[in-house]
Amino acid sequence: KNGVSSRSHAVCQIQIKGHRRGVLTLIDCAGSERKHDSMYHSSERQKESAEINASLYALKECIRARASKNTRIPFRSSSLTRILKESFERDGARLCVISCAAPNATDTEHTMETLKTVASIVGVDDQIKEEKAHVVKSQKRESRPVILAPKQWDHEHLKQFLAHKKMNRVQLNETHDGKALMKMSVPQMRAHLFEDRDKEL
Repeated sequence: KNGVSSRSHAVCQIQIKGHRRGVLTLIDCAGSERKHDSMYHSSERQKESAEINASLYALKECIRARASKNTRIPFRSSSLTRILKESFERDGARLCVISCAAPNATDTEHTMETLKTVASIVGVDDQIKEEKAHVVKSQKRESRPVILAPKQWDHEHLKQFLAHKKMNRVQLNETHDGKALMKMSVPQMRAHLFEDRDKEL
């Protein structure tokens, strides 16, 4: 979502020399890209997104391999994991993962994806449980009566309309409905619907 992001991982290594030698590696990982977010990106941006996702996947596989005491750590899968080769191979190496979670409701979906990615990296994704939120149903509004167009009236609807308008002179048969009347001209209505054909409608 950051339009000015460098679209890359930032790596800072601090070497500690002396009697207790060590290396502190700080990595600011670029955010994983969802397909929905990158579908409108340029081809170059989409390629960067694919590389970011691939490097995060490689990092996850290396961490999982080390946690399972696997003798083969696939650190050659990515430039990011090659930098961390010593950390994967050293017995006393430690890992700490910090994620950024936004409190805004508009970022909820992105925050959830971030937490899932972190849980996947540290190998606790099987502990994630999602529950459906309780949704309060809004009060039902009073339904308004459906108003049909005259051509949609059936025979009974047409009879009710004529009775309401007190048009008792109209003579209907069972085949007459709104659609049939809409097709009739005024002379045809006089001829078929009224006993006194000389009177106007």
